[in-house]
Amino acid sequence: MQAAVLAHFPLHTHPLTLVSDPDGVLADEAVLTTLAEGGFTLLNEPDPIRLRQRVEQVRPFSTDRPLIVVTAASLNELPYDLWQQGHHVTLALHTFFPNLVYPMVRALTPAQRWRLSQTPAPTRRLGQRGTVAFLLRHVFAADLDALREPAQLVAWLDQYHQQADPMPTVLADSLLAHLRKVTAYADWPLDELLASRDTFATFVREQWRSCVQQQTGQLLGEEPVRYLLGFETDHRLQDALPALVRSGTLEPISVDRPDRLPAWARPAVLALDEDRRPRRATELLSVLTEHLDMSLPDARWEQWQAVARAWAELTALRYDPDNPLSSAQRKEYQRLQNKLDVAFLAWLRQRYAPLGSQRLPTPHHVHHVPHYIAYQRRQGQADRVVLLILDCMALADWALIGPVWRARHPDWRFEEHLLLAQVPTITAISRQALVSGLRPADFAATLDTNRTEPGQWAAFWAGEGLLVDACPYSRLALDRDEPPPEVDSARTRALCLTDSKIDGMVHDATLGATDFQASLCVWLEEYGRRVEEVIAGLLERGFAVYLTSDHGHVEACGFGQPSEGLTVDTRGKRARIYSDYHAAVNVQQGFSETILWGQDGLLPDDVWVLMPQERNAFATINETVVTHGGPTLDEVVVPLVTIAQTSEVWQTSEV
Repeated sequence: MQAAVLAHFPLHTHPLTLVSDPDGVLADEAVLTTLAEGGFTLLNEPDPIRLRQRVEQVRPFSTDRPLIVVTAASLNELPYDLWQQGHHVTLALHTFFPNLVYPMVRALTPAQRWRLSQTPAPTRRLGQRGTVAFLLRHVFAADLDALREPAQLVAWLDQYHQQADPMPTVLADSLLAHLRKVTAYADWPLDELLASRDTFATFVREQWRSCVQQQTGQLLGEEPVRYLLGFETDHRLQDALPALVRSGTLEPISVDRPDRLPAWARPAVLALDEDRRPRRATELLSVLTEHLDMSLPDARWEQWQAVARAWAELTALRYDPDNPLSSAQRKEYQRLQNKLDVAFLAWLRQRYAPLGSQRLPTPHHVHHVPHYIAYQRRQGQADRVVLLILDCMALADWALIGPVWRARHPDWRFEEHLLLAQVPTITAISRQALVSGLRPADFAATLDTNRTEPGQWAAFWAGEGLLVDACPYSRLALDRDEPPPEVDSARTRALCLTDSKIDGMVHDATLGATDFQASLCVWLEEYGRRVEEVIAGLLERGFAVYLTSDHGHVEACGFGQPSEGLTVDTRGKRARIYSDYHAAVNVQQGFSETILWGQDGLLPDDVWVLMPQERNAFATINETVVTHGGPTLDEVVVPLVTIAQTSEVWQTSEV
């Protein structure tokens, strides 16, 4: 499929190509990356005024610097002067998968279509039932016959929930209809198990707890549940235990005398005085080592998301104030960190900008978030929405916060995506992109300030047809005994709330990342509870809450500070911004262990960013700082969490 798509875009041939792409064929990241490497600039802008503006920004285009304009509509709806001079291409998904039912293939995300393209096409035309079975098997590795066995279903769900994108509704409905016919699943909450990773993990953990209670006769302090799985008799479930623990779905249970349990149960139990964290660190180190054995610089974003999640959890353990890791584990962590920093930067140079051009139906960059929320509203999935920004919350921070909030609020449903922050990962740029839905090139005049965010938020929603007073913007200050902002539920449709408490804690952590994490633990029990109260109040008023961050943070070591005078526009410890390329190069000559970043299609063309390599900082030599601005995994990858109030909480109960 990739070769067939790229054949429409020969090098050094057409200065301007117009593409009608209603199915999002060009959304595949490998296609986008190859086009970018070939010198193509791709514009996918539905707003006609902004499209005209961006076309003028990239002029002059030529066969050496070609432009591709993409539209979901017919080409004759583009401005006439572009239509007249452009080379015309129409991409249709059904031409690449002619033997599959078109609406079902169209429902797949770009990542899922890529998996489909990697399998041999059916040799004959399939109807709806055949297409469903084909897609389930080859895109989602779901063998309908095998899934009739509980152990197979549990193992498959564990793998499925590690994928970034959920299954389209039409396929999920067909799969559930098949599973409901299986007698063994009569009491299983199949809909919830497929829809929610949290529900699936809770189900497996409760089933394992019930099994251990039966095996040991030990009451483990929780309400009894109806036991459905049968670990003690199902050898396939026993074999699946290590994988369930490794993925994080199952957490080992502390029991008295684990040596009395069968050998197959040992991976999922602990002694009463045993600390789980070192064992979990060993598992994560193994997972990350396996990822690094692959070619991560050429990996797809989906694989990097799995790496980011594992790395975030391991980082939370590494900087735990109780310091549970051994010296050997900390040494291995440092080795992996060095390799990941190099691999992620290489990947970022290739894939970061191309991914920025495709924002729906799955967001990739922080500036896609308002568009994603608006898309959700148009789809009827939410009417009143809130974007809650916890400034500087890293994915590793969410690895600590998320489990606590899930335990405290079983009636909240969490749906997680991962995003790429704006490079450089400084608040003035990345949060503006997040609030406005724009690339930094579109707000070049305000790169050094966040003062215009209320207007940018209102301007975005005005484009969606909302009045100014229906889309307020407010900054939280919950530690100053100020009440949360009043929300007019009848009038408000899109609310933006920003909170800078975590960012303040980051910059106050003079003793390093362990110091910060100790502060975060206090935050969870004090300030964080106030944030939870705000979220709970919004959910009660019928709002869907979208929780995210503008960037993460790292612990870095100072290696000196440039003295460039007025030639620098912004001085940061992990990023310094210049509007003069030669000034940036001159500074880089004195600081060779730096990266010069610019002309990525997202930043203004006259903006150049100098960033330290690895975990260095523009600070006093050997000074330890916790900060942000650079291109590491910890700073760039952030969570986007949709929080909704569930209508009812499923519980397995004893009858």
